[in-house]
Amino acid sequence: MRKFIIGLVAMTAALSACSNLTKEKLGLSNKAPNEFMVTTRPPLSLPPEYDLRPVVEPVEAEQENLSQADEAFVSEIEESK
Repeated sequence: MRKFIIGLVAMTAALSACSNLTKEKLGLSNKAPNEFMVTTRPPLSLPPEYDLRPVVEPVEAEQENLSQADEAFVSEIEESK
């Protein structure tokens, strides 16, 4: 345990003696952002047609594959309109 504490103190002393470049590479020092490099961007916007969906027409091949129960359901819906 004593060797661990001595090693920890030695590592702390060695890192504190490092130059600023080494500290930056190890991530121990922070670099402030350059306020003159900041640019403004226009706000994001959506196109006016964003909510519109394409109209999908039923394909005849799909209608041929409908079962009798599906056809009855579709006919009931069409009659209620």
